[in-house]
Amino acid sequence: MGSGKVFLARNKALLTDTKKGKRPSPQEILKLRLALHQPAMNDVHQHLLDISTPDHPSYGRHLEKHELDDLLRPASDTVTAVTHWLACEGILETNITYQGSWITFNASVSQAESLLGTKFHEYHNGETTLIRTLQYSVPTRLWPLIATIQPTTRFGLPRAQASFMLETRDNPDPGLVSPFGDPDLLTTYNATFCNSTITPECIRGIYRMTDFQADPKAKTKLGVSGFIEEGVYFDDLEDFLKLTGASNQAHDFSIVPINNGVSDQKGVNKTAEGNLDVQYSVALARGTPVVYYSTAGRAPMLADLDQPTPSLNGSNEPYLDQLHFLLGLNSSDLPDVLTTSYAEDEQTVPFDWAREVCLAFSFLGLRGVSVIFASGDTGVGSACQSNDGKKTPRFTPNFPATCPYVTAVGGTYAVNPEIAAAFSSGGFSNYFAAPSYQVNITKAYLSRLGNQNKGYFNASGRGYPDVSAQSVRYLIENQDRAEFLYGTSCAAPTFAAIISNLNNKRLAQGKGKLGFLNPWLYSQGYQAFNDITLGRSRGCSGQDMYTGQPAPKIADAGWDAAPGWDPVTGWGTPDFQKLSNMMAS
Repeated sequence: MGSGKVFLARNKALLTDTKKGKRPSPQEILKLRLALHQPAMNDVHQHLLDISTPDHPSYGRHLEKHELDDLLRPASDTVTAVTHWLACEGILETNITYQGSWITFNASVSQAESLLGTKFHEYHNGETTLIRTLQYSVPTRLWPLIATIQPTTRFGLPRAQASFMLETRDNPDPGLVSPFGDPDLLTTYNATFCNSTITPECIRGIYRMTDFQADPKAKTKLGVSGFIEEGVYFDDLEDFLKLTGASNQAHDFSIVPINNGVSDQKGVNKTAEGNLDVQYSVALARGTPVVYYSTAGRAPMLADLDQPTPSLNGSNEPYLDQLHFLLGLNSSDLPDVLTTSYAEDEQTVPFDWAREVCLAFSFLGLRGVSVIFASGDTGVGSACQSNDGKKTPRFTPNFPATCPYVTAVGGTYAVNPEIAAAFSSGGFSNYFAAPSYQVNITKAYLSRLGNQNKGYFNASGRGYPDVSAQSVRYLIENQDRAEFLYGTSCAAPTFAAIISNLNNKRLAQGKGKLGFLNPWLYSQGYQAFNDITLGRSRGCSGQDMYTGQPAPKIADAGWDAAPGWDPVTGWGTPDFQKLSNMMAS
């Protein structure tokens, strides 16, 4: 590193199975995002807590786009200093764009190496090739101004959280003839049947939402995230609604591609995750417009958010692409709820990047969006070792579920009683401290826990999940076949639809939308949830469930479902009738 520079980020070790390759062409173009430090973040976060806490005078006073823009606008001398640095390295103004505290620019590999005092290499993982570095630096005078520059040291491996298919059944007349023999089982609530198969009517019955129909005068909108080339078929949606007896209900579904995201209605290989999320969102949020935000950013086969594109090798970042798109919308175009069913090991994400993405989720909360994430499907962990080169046995929490500004949804199964799913991811973040709305709750849980699992987790970290929902054997229609999926990807859109329905009722009553849920959830909302006290999460079995590689085996690894909040089901599952009554009062 040359004089006058300071390291901004270093990676001590690569992901398992990631191999360093050759140097890229100096002319290869990279798309880099630079986040500026925002000194007033404590004030911003306090404002978010104020407008999200029911007893506060500012509760529900969410910000318009221009108000948030004004709040986050960086100082002009900060922007000038950073753009002058870029210009001195030959980065043309035409290759720079600005949004809030983020500066995005295109640079050749040779320019980026000079700019960041580093050397880039190709890194290979399976069929994926990324251009990355293990460290980079910035001028000392700019170090206080810059929070992160990515993708540089980011090697994450996010995965859809409903990647587990239990069974498929051919449907000779898709959507019209039940593959179960008795079509009434799919169109009514039958507790015995719902113990083995989940349909929209099962969810309505289990969570007491049978009579809900959205009021069209209440302008609510439910957003569904689509990443890693995951498509959605309109025909599958229509067939699913016919199959489950919901085709006569009003529904409004559209696809919004972001950066040329997938919207094709044929030739898309991967549709199970997208179809699951959309089919249950549409069926459960009756009458509410559902929008699938399909964000480009990877090639097929490996779920890596920074997958290369033909023109900008390895420099797409779908989370940020989606967040910047949504934050650029006026309030009338924003979804009130956004559900996302993707996760990755928290430790595979550079902390500086995770922090900035988490902040962006908080900005959606300031705009009044309830941000919902699946907690993950690896229980307490799968790889179960630190990636700092020491390979210390550890539980491995999932990001973005560990971000304190999202609501993480774990998984349950069975009816009367519901039971915690063994795969339901949960635990405690190694990056984010327990937030003020939660800290007393997690302390109380850990005091009851005693020495169980001691040394394998961060006792002062943000605990997750926050809530849970059914997550086993969901029936979907996928490419003209009935399929059955499990995972917290099933739980997330289910919970999101319930929150969307509550928003619809509130707006119809002249009240505001819920926005960031957690302060309300931990102070009052939990009283309207079904406490799950049976079951236990698992994990750290000695084999990585995704790669099949050997991993540390931790004896008796897991969390027990317990009275109150626990790190496998959170506060439990929603009771729509109780929640509606709570909202009315």
